[in-house]
Amino acid sequence: MTRHAGLALMLGVVLAFIGSAFMPGNFLIDMADPIDYTTTVDAWANNAILAQWMTFITLIAMMLMVFGVLGLYPLASSQGGLAGRLLQFGIVASIIEWSVLVVTQGMRHFSIHLLQREELGHSGLDFATGALEVHVVTIAVTMMFLAVFPIATLLTGLGLAARFGSMDVYKIASYLLVIGGIVGLVNFIIALNSPELGLDLLLFVNSAVLYVGGICLFIIGLGMYKGRSELTADVA
Repeated sequence: MTRHAGLALMLGVVLAFIGSAFMPGNFLIDMADPIDYTTTVDAWANNAILAQWMTFITLIAMMLMVFGVLGLYPLASSQGGLAGRLLQFGIVASIIEWSVLVVTQGMRHFSIHLLQREELGHSGLDFATGALEVHVVTIAVTMMFLAVFPIATLLTGLGLAARFGSMDVYKIASYLLVIGGIVGLVNFIIALNSPELGLDLLLFVNSAVLYVGGICLFIIGLGMYKGRSELTADVA
């Protein structure tokens, strides 16, 4: 179980990186300002098939990551003390955050579908405006993810770090999750109290934390796949 979960976690991280990198409007294709919703939707319209596939890949990635992190739950249940409870809480929070992203990917699929309908020349409805409106709602739902992911990352990192005695790549990855969670949480709190800073700064910092966190999760998944004793459920 742990070996398969580790493989799923690694594959999920890789697919999430691919889906993000090649999603129109992001880094590589028709890059747009993430808070310029109209430009982002235009990028999807210009590359609708690719946008649909990258959205689907990201959806699959989130489900793989949920399966992967569930492989750690028996480990957390058998772990005594506060660290075990923190790891359990972190795993549950991680499942919630990735489930939110599954929902947003479904909403994005619908936005892109509306843009495709617009391209086909269907009359009677303004599909492009509808796509933009759905995208704005999607961003609102994504804010729940931005609120939950720092907590999930912080608690998961704390629970995992406690399982390792000596400092190695896996314990370093766990501590980086802790640091990433703290940075993400502080960033979100600052955004709540300082709206003049704008969403662009919030999204930039969170994106950086997410990429570092993704690499850390890949490393943890690799340890699960290799059967590291600290990452297998038969160790208390």
